[in-house]
Amino acid sequence: MLPFTLPPSLPCLVAFSGGADSRLLLELTVRALVERHGEEGRSMVLAAHLHHGIRGVEADRDLEFCQKVCKELGVELICDRADVPALADQWGESLETAARRVRYGFLRRVMARRGIPTLLTAHHADDNLETVLERLLRGSGTRGMGGIPPTRPLESNGDTSAVTLYRPLLEWTRRDILSACAEWGLDFVTDSTNLEDDCLRNRIRHTVIPALEEIAGRDAPQRAASRLSRISREDEDFLNAMAETTLPPTPSPWGNGLSVNELTARHPALSKRAISALYRGARRDYDRGSGSETLSTVHLEALLDLCRKGVPESCTPLPCGLEGRIREGRLYVIPTDTPDVPLPPDEPMLLGEGVLRWSEDVTVTVEKADLLLEPKQDAAVYASAIFPPDLPLPLTVRKRQAGDTILSHGMTKKLKKLLNEKDIALYIRDRLPLICLSDGSPEGIPLWYPSVAFRDGYPSPTEGPCIRITVYRSPLAPRKNDL
Repeated sequence: MLPFTLPPSLPCLVAFSGGADSRLLLELTVRALVERHGEEGRSMVLAAHLHHGIRGVEADRDLEFCQKVCKELGVELICDRADVPALADQWGESLETAARRVRYGFLRRVMARRGIPTLLTAHHADDNLETVLERLLRGSGTRGMGGIPPTRPLESNGDTSAVTLYRPLLEWTRRDILSACAEWGLDFVTDSTNLEDDCLRNRIRHTVIPALEEIAGRDAPQRAASRLSRISREDEDFLNAMAETTLPPTPSPWGNGLSVNELTARHPALSKRAISALYRGARRDYDRGSGSETLSTVHLEALLDLCRKGVPESCTPLPCGLEGRIREGRLYVIPTDTPDVPLPPDEPMLLGEGVLRWSEDVTVTVEKADLLLEPKQDAAVYASAIFPPDLPLPLTVRKRQAGDTILSHGMTKKLKKLLNEKDIALYIRDRLPLICLSDGSPEGIPLWYPSVAFRDGYPSPTEGPCIRITVYRSPLAPRKNDL
């Protein structure tokens, strides 16, 4: 008999279909709890069975069987029914995908209602082998070869309680399970749909795996896949940790972004994982699903190609209504329906002490202080500077114009050349204000283009009174965490 380990957190919920694998899982769980806690152990486990509304009389039989077994074991059974075929049509999903979604939704609700921290499912080594082979045919990488993990956090639709999914039979093969059921005289039911060849997974089970066993030996492919998955998960965990360390997303008014230069300079194995993490974070931030799913290789390659070209405001569509966009030298993942922000007005504005909303996404503040201030530093700040207290107010704020120059370091320099030297993104050039000294003309005399150049004659004071000017940018679209 292979080892069986109880999860650390109790009570637990067993997903009980009535098949051989879940029948053995429930039996092993009850026996282990009774051995550890006596008869009180039976109250530490519940079983849950969902009637999917797919197999008619056969599904009714399964429900009756589960009720009979739980009564014999002294275990409470929680049941529910769903019309999965109708829901699959409504959602535009396959029966298998819809059934999984409905089943886990049911299990999560039971756990939330009862305050149960642990779910046990009966996935085994054959399930893992089928998963690995199916993903191999789809061209999956290291993450896909990780197969079915032995444990993972269970998504709970916004419920913040800590719930965990465990798979105690993952090292057991189907033969191990059937042998244990025979040894203990455990009855079980068989799902007739598992005997059909109408889906890829069943064809792998009935055709590919027997052929592999004929070549490598009985249960050899299952053991090999288990080893491959374990090694792949270890490698994936390490590479993900490396990506988080070497390529962390940085906040900005547009959300979290990744440096295009860093992404293209690093090894693709790290860059792709950093991009995947950025995408998962965007799904959570913009309320586009759970954020657990990663991007396909096709999307990752497209995003890396986008970064290599580095064209400002270039983008590529992504699943869940998101897109990857290059902006100001960084890669962002934002909603595709993010509204375009209108350009600032053509007319100059006067800037005095206080707050000026220059455009929908840019605000400028002027502060006077009797003591020296430091430039502001914040994710929402584009640039902040300290000027002498005799800076003549009000100032003029306007869009840059062709031919603009600024007196800097004793030389009159073209603003366009300075913008190119500083590598200021084209997208932002016409959105940031040029702050000018008022001289009676509408244009004024250029004093400061944020983060690029200052006019000579107005050095930052080192002590005493000062004026602080700060340019803020607002995000294009609110993230979920900002609402």
